[in-house]
Amino acid sequence: MHFGWIIVAACLLVGMSGYGTYYSFTLFYPYLIDEFGWSRAGISGAMSLGLIVYGLAALPMGWCVDRFGPRATIAIGGLLMGGGTALGAFVTELWHLYALYGGISGIGMGAAWAPLVSTLSRWFEDRRGLAMGIGLLGGGTGTLVLAPIVQVLLGSMGWREAYLWLGLGTAVVMVGGALLLRREPADMGLEPYGAGALAARQAAARAAGKAEAPTLPVYTNLSAMVRTGVFWRMALTFGCWWFAGAIVFVQLAPFILEKGFDLGFAAAVVVAFSAGNGAGKVLVGLVSDRLGPRPSYQAACLLAGLGMVGLAYAATPLTVVLSGIAFGFGFGGASPLLATIAVGLFGTAAAGALMGAVLAIMGTVGAVGPLASGLVYDLTGSYAVAYLLGGAVFAVSVALAATLRHRG
Repeated sequence: MHFGWIIVAACLLVGMSGYGTYYSFTLFYPYLIDEFGWSRAGISGAMSLGLIVYGLAALPMGWCVDRFGPRATIAIGGLLMGGGTALGAFVTELWHLYALYGGISGIGMGAAWAPLVSTLSRWFEDRRGLAMGIGLLGGGTGTLVLAPIVQVLLGSMGWREAYLWLGLGTAVVMVGGALLLRREPADMGLEPYGAGALAARQAAARAAGKAEAPTLPVYTNLSAMVRTGVFWRMALTFGCWWFAGAIVFVQLAPFILEKGFDLGFAAAVVVAFSAGNGAGKVLVGLVSDRLGPRPSYQAACLLAGLGMVGLAYAATPLTVVLSGIAFGFGFGGASPLLATIAVGLFGTAAAGALMGAVLAIMGTVGAVGPLASGLVYDLTGSYAVAYLLGGAVFAVSVALAATLRHRG
């Protein structure tokens, strides 16, 4: 077995722990409101700050993985992520939540995406879409696995101890996964997975007289990339995807409660969303290897938008669950394609810095989503309008993705 698949497994482990912990925030949300009486906009602001910090931290984390490798970078991120979560057990003021969730944990989460996708992109020439889909599956399965566990912890020991044990477990798993990673195949005397098969297909195409893909410029540093218009169009495309998706990540459980269901059903919907998210990552990643990443991304975003609109109008348990699955499948399916599209445009020479910069911009744009949805609730008494807004923003992302065909 090619060692690239060990890299995939390690990335899955890191992402499962990091994202599962980070997005369990939606289950703690009602407990914080009940105990402290803070406004929803105030609590959502911590998530918005966390998304900004998460995005901004990805830029230095991406540079570090290019410079120092993924093991040290992700191990440090795991310690920050786990420590920030564990300290949540001692929150007594709203600013504590901002400092921990929006600060320390947000910085740690910067190690759970850009370093992973840049490492995966270097290990695969062939089957990159599938490898990305499985390696980043933790962003969906993490919530699927941890949501029931967090729910049990919350019910049996209260939200403070639940934060403590969740944080300690996260640190152990993320650091353990990081130790399995290597920066690139050359470090082990290997070639990327499928490099030989890719070269053979290109030679066969030349022998058959088929036109080759145009030679693209080689980008070896971030400064050259940011001087192209396609970089900024790409970053805005992905930022819209994150803006809309973050609304659901933060406000899903409160929105289910708003509809008159109990917290147990809200947790079940989170699990259903996570199941769809995980399935989308693998299946859309697999499809993208045949159809191409850009059209696959557009189809996934359309499905996510329809699922979000469905959640706005859903009134029965079945329609809520089906809408949650549809949203999760589309949102999760688009996730691994961000890196596939990016490295297809700019190459892998500075993939860490590239994906770190993209995530920094995405995080800034996306951070507006949870804050806006919290404000919408405070003004209207409902999240429905915010969910409809998210569906429209997904449509904008689909339209912007059509401009990513060429450089310039």
